[in-house]
This record gives sequence, C-alpha cells and structure tokens, in this order.
Amino acid sequence: MKARIIALIAFAVASGSAAPAEAQGKDPPGVDPTHYQCYRVEVATKPMTLKTLQDQFGLAEKIAVSNPMYLCVPTAKNGIDPKDAKTHYLCYQDKGVKTPNRKVRITNQFGNVDLTVGAAAMLCVPSLKEILK
Repeated sequence: MKARIIALIAFAVASGSAAPAEAQGKDPPGVDPTHYQCYRVEVATKPMTLKTLQDQFGLAEKIAVSNPMYLCVPTAKNGIDPKDAKTHYLCYQDKGVKTPNRKVRITNQFGNVDLTVGAAAMLCVPSLKEILK
C-alpha cells in the first residue's frame, strides 16, 4: 500500500507551491470544518464490488473495494473542538476509477495550492468508532 494522505475520494499530486506549514489562516467562505487526523490501519476484509461511484470527476462502474487503509478521526486543532466529533471515516482501497488528470486549485486555511488530480486510491466511508479494551 503506497498510498499517502487523502483528499477524500481522489488523490491529488501537487504541481504548484504550497503554503507554509505554520500558516493559521481562516477557513474559506462556505467551509464548515471538522478536522480529521488519519491513521494507517491494517486488516484483511472480504473484497466488494460497487456498481457505480460518481463524483465531480466522473462516473465509474464496477469498482473493486478491498482492505481498509486509514481511519480518520475528528480532531481538535489548536484547541478548537471538531464540529462533528461522532463521524469518523474508514478509507478503503479501491480500484477501477479512471484517472481524471484534471487541474484544480485547493483553498483552505493553509492557503492555496494548485494540484493535478491523479489516480483514485480509496473510498472513505462515514463510520462510527468504538474503542475496545
């Protein structure tokens, strides 16, 4: 599993300059954030095939979904509690989504970054988590 940090469903590869790591700007208008820290997980699960997935980059059919790769948990950043502390995301490896090769600009509290969207790598599913003893 060579995948790295997620950009929800599609992975993106930076092709421009990113903002400094210490940036503490405000969220863009219309963004109502909950921050998530994602942890690598390892567990074998039974593979599934999804009939379709459709996002902003297009429609994909017969998507193979296999093992979970990351558990993303709501996170307080700089002392600001998450707006939704209940919803977690479990991100599963997926195959079969066509590479969009689209250029996008991402705007967030760290600034702007221009990206080229590469191959999809995972599907993140809203989930509930229970800590076991």
